[in-house]
Amino acid sequence: MRSLALVVVLIAACPAPEPPVAPRPQPAPPPVVVVQPPPAPVPPAPGDEVPKLRLPRLFAPASYAARLTIDPAKPTFEGSITIAGEITNATSVIWLHGRHLTVKMATATGATNAPIELHVTPRGEDLLELQAEAALPPGAWQLALDYTGEIDNINTTGAFVESVGGAPYVFTQFEAVYARRVFPCLDEPDSKVPWQLTLDVPKGLIAVANTPIAKESEAGAIHHVEFAQTKPLPSYLIAFGVGPFEIVPAGATKSGVPVRIVTFKGHGGEAAYAAKTTAKIIDLLEAWFQIPYPYPKADILTIPVTAGFGAMENPGLVTYTQPLVLMDAKPSWQRRELWISVASHELAHQWFGDYVTTAWWDDIWLNEGFANWMEDRITAAFEPAWHQELNVLAMRDKALRADSLTKARQIRQPIVVSGDIFNAFDNITYDKGASILHMFERYVGSELFARGVRDYLRAKAFGNATSADFIAAISKVAGKDLAPAFATFLDQPGEPEIAATVKCAGAPAVELSQRRYVPAGGPPPAETKPWIVPVCVAFDDAGKRREACTLLDAPTGTLALPTKSCPRWVMPNVDARGYYRVHYTAPQATALRDEAWSQLTPAERRGVFVDVGIESRAARPGFHDPAPEKLPIVLALSFVPKLLTSTDRFTLDDALSLPASLERYVAADQRGKLEAWYRMTFAPGAQKLGLVPKDGDDFDTEASRANVVVAAAQLGRDSELVKQATAAAAHWRDIPEAMRETTLQIALDGNPELVAKTIAELKAEPKRDLRYDMIEALASQRDPKGYPAALEVLLDPKLDLRETIPILTETQNEATRALAEAFFRAHSAELLKRMPQDEVAGTLNGVVELFTEACDPARRDEIVREITTRFGERAGAPQVIAEKTEALDHCIANRRALEPELRGWLGGVKIPRPPADTPKAQPRKRAKGR
Repeated sequence: MRSLALVVVLIAACPAPEPPVAPRPQPAPPPVVVVQPPPAPVPPAPGDEVPKLRLPRLFAPASYAARLTIDPAKPTFEGSITIAGEITNATSVIWLHGRHLTVKMATATGATNAPIELHVTPRGEDLLELQAEAALPPGAWQLALDYTGEIDNINTTGAFVESVGGAPYVFTQFEAVYARRVFPCLDEPDSKVPWQLTLDVPKGLIAVANTPIAKESEAGAIHHVEFAQTKPLPSYLIAFGVGPFEIVPAGATKSGVPVRIVTFKGHGGEAAYAAKTTAKIIDLLEAWFQIPYPYPKADILTIPVTAGFGAMENPGLVTYTQPLVLMDAKPSWQRRELWISVASHELAHQWFGDYVTTAWWDDIWLNEGFANWMEDRITAAFEPAWHQELNVLAMRDKALRADSLTKARQIRQPIVVSGDIFNAFDNITYDKGASILHMFERYVGSELFARGVRDYLRAKAFGNATSADFIAAISKVAGKDLAPAFATFLDQPGEPEIAATVKCAGAPAVELSQRRYVPAGGPPPAETKPWIVPVCVAFDDAGKRREACTLLDAPTGTLALPTKSCPRWVMPNVDARGYYRVHYTAPQATALRDEAWSQLTPAERRGVFVDVGIESRAARPGFHDPAPEKLPIVLALSFVPKLLTSTDRFTLDDALSLPASLERYVAADQRGKLEAWYRMTFAPGAQKLGLVPKDGDDFDTEASRANVVVAAAQLGRDSELVKQATAAAAHWRDIPEAMRETTLQIALDGNPELVAKTIAELKAEPKRDLRYDMIEALASQRDPKGYPAALEVLLDPKLDLRETIPILTETQNEATRALAEAFFRAHSAELLKRMPQDEVAGTLNGVVELFTEACDPARRDEIVREITTRFGERAGAPQVIAEKTEALDHCIANRRALEPELRGWLGGVKIPRPPADTPKAQPRKRAKGR
């Protein structure tokens, strides 16, 4: 599954006549077995009769056959399901998952008896208790249930309805615990068995599912569609869709797997790029895995709007939110890369996650971390000119930011309550999981690592596996036990921080030290064991670059250097692949900037800059001296001009990130000077690139133009760029996609008339892509004059709040954040009623951040009380609140350290006198670093 905050409009569907209820499918004749007389029922333990988390395995399903009557125009559905399985111990009670399902009839049929009626009692929100009058003996049994369920119109979980062009469609999302909203089942990943699905839908509609259609027929107004049985699958990977779809043939893979894009009626032409590229992505994955694609078809199904996920790896029916798949005739490079990257992630899951499935949610990193690890590799192979391999560092840095919190989860976090499952889908799982795979791949070697992955998949084909199984396979090919090293990263939270000191009293060597990295302002962390971390060091050898590696498995260690000369510089994270931060002293950082720069790789330059920037935020205890120390912020900023000489988009993004984050720490009377610095630093490059994309632009140029222009025009309020954007905004729809949103964003900021015009157009705009551009532009306002009008959009019941929510949660500075906070407080009841409640990572994170981004020490306790009171009871919320509270404390500590330092730096900034005909730029409010 891939998280992606892209949202769109939902239109209410009109009711249609009730279709007839489909009969329950008849089970196959059970085998004849000799059954002993049933023993007496075993009573449940007093006070402990309801399972708290996992279901007991007294009944183990072996297969499911489900039949659903689905009409997208109706709010409910009819279902019947037959579950074949085995009772392992005599019992009168069988537990299944089921949420908001009304069971009308349930029976159990054994090998030699007639159906036995079962009494079904819902327990809590998620459980069904099936009770027989007498104990059912061990052996083969079939459970049969007839029931009804709900089709959601707000949350994109379970079975849910959305409309396109006035026509309703039904989609599904069952990861992690949402299959129980459609099927009574054992809704846990280690229950992996074949499923057979039959759908009865209104005549004229198309039904799709994981497998090809085995047979179909029509009876009156009903279209009966029976799908082939699946390979063994857990419940969370079952999927279907119903609606007036348009199916776009997309060829076949080299191995003959048919590929199709299934999208909304009238939108097939927008799927051209996805149709052109999907088979090639599967071919690249087959070549890497050296295992054939495991399923008989590869359908891509588009969903208008999603909350909490952007795509889902259902085998044979991968779902994606619409903006990923449907594009302009000439999509931007960024739009194309986003599709290839996310498709590579989801299609990699067909092997790693579907073919082999994690046994329990504490190992979900095996699915998501691996898919993140694979997506950049496949994207780079798909189009080498994009240099997507350089994205590895951005992924690692995102993980390190999340992992720096003392409240951060460990990768293999024990699942104690159901909310822990929701919290597992975060940057720790996705990005830290991928980053440690990159680190150990480098340590083991790419070829050996790939062989271990392939051996693991073949050994566990169509089954379940654990971290221990995966690590054992890698250890076997590596010829060394990697379990202890992996455990230090999987089974404890946090990240190592490594200091490297050159010693040349005897033979040259580097003394290494490690500790847990903890930012200033956070609480003391729980004790952690030393990480067992591969460390590779680049160093100077009489003017030439050399490298040496070691495995640091203790608080300190020594790495002998293969040189006779004393190195003038050392960079202790070759290619920035190590999952750790580096502690630099000012002389070490200066030497890397002034002497080593030309000998560092692009990734290493970015890695040095990020680590120096982190060390410049706030004073922390020294590595070898408890006295607080920090690097000067001006030292970190001195790297920016060197990074700006690069032409790759990743380096330029890093160069922009540190300056953009400083505005929140600058005193109000200094913000005008900071704007001037932005203009002086970024406007020349922005003017050179220009606002208008060129036909010959490569990916790096296209991406850099947008980012550098925003830095100069919005952060710096460069008058010439604002003037150009305002003129272009008169026909912003005609601007190429790469600069369409950016141009509108610059033009409407501080222009209430254009804000009002954009809001009016948003309410009438039928094209989702254009609505998305308008919403993002409205959300990106820094000037508070036009922002209140944008917030009012959130109250319009004709617009889907899932689509417009960025206007509330993506505030750019303190002025707009404060307005958004007050607006949410005034309208919280209405907003929460229309806001998805089932997911944690997206909406809840954004709304909690709306408060914690205040970064105000005077309001700190008040903010924590409010977010705890408002959101603390939601599943998964305690972890989110703890993390956001700690981030608030870090921000307060950084502000305390940086505000006086930035005042001193800006005091030396000389503002050029503007031309006589140029109005003087007014001080702006500070921006939130994102």
